[in-house]
Amino acid sequence: MRRLHWEGCLNARDLGGLRTRDGRFTRRGALVRMDNPGNLTEAGVRAMLDYGVGTVIDLRYPAEVARYPHLAATLDSARDRVAIHHIPLLDEGNQTEEDILFARSRDEWHAYVLDRRSEAIAAVLQAIARATPGAVVVHCTAGKDRTGIVSALLLDLLGVAREEILEDYAVSEAWLRPRIEQWLAPLDEAQRAFALSLMRTAPEYAQFALCYVDERYGGTQAYLLSAGLSPDDLRALRERLIA
Repeated sequence: MRRLHWEGCLNARDLGGLRTRDGRFTRRGALVRMDNPGNLTEAGVRAMLDYGVGTVIDLRYPAEVARYPHLAATLDSARDRVAIHHIPLLDEGNQTEEDILFARSRDEWHAYVLDRRSEAIAAVLQAIARATPGAVVVHCTAGKDRTGIVSALLLDLLGVAREEILEDYAVSEAWLRPRIEQWLAPLDEAQRAFALSLMRTAPEYAQFALCYVDERYGGTQAYLLSAGLSPDDLRALRERLIA
């Protein structure tokens, strides 16, 4: 029921409606994770605006923003009511190393992101905490890896059960399948098998990332505080995102 059918995007969902450990629920209509909203059709853009979106946080490399459709162009007539923040989660100057890590091991890639891109993660969560009223959208290109680790950390901070966090992380692979098939169509069998492995969102990937935060940093809250978030930021996130 959390899936959002915004025409043109396949991997959009509201992160509300998830039970927290203290018996409350994450707030509906507050935070949306999705794939590139530049793919939205005109009807999809209308649906997004009707949902009350007031802030969009783009996690892509600057080169991706230039190369692929971007929401700013799609929302030209609505820029005065939708704030767009570009906060690259990864380091474009180090993209070759990041790509190698991702292809070799999703666990290594998650450890790299958590250790070396903590300030970017903190900046994203701070932007959510301090956003103007309205729903906040967080997206990358496919909405599965960069968006996935941000979403997992945030839901863990809010006290959502790990099982539900892993389920939310894993569903991207199935929802993106029609687009993945389009991307893979020109490839031969060996290339296709390798590319498919890169598109997986197995729950154990997110489980490793959260356990890594527990073991190395003492938990998600301690990690985010060490990354630069303040106690007031954490309080604002909880007030904004928990019903």
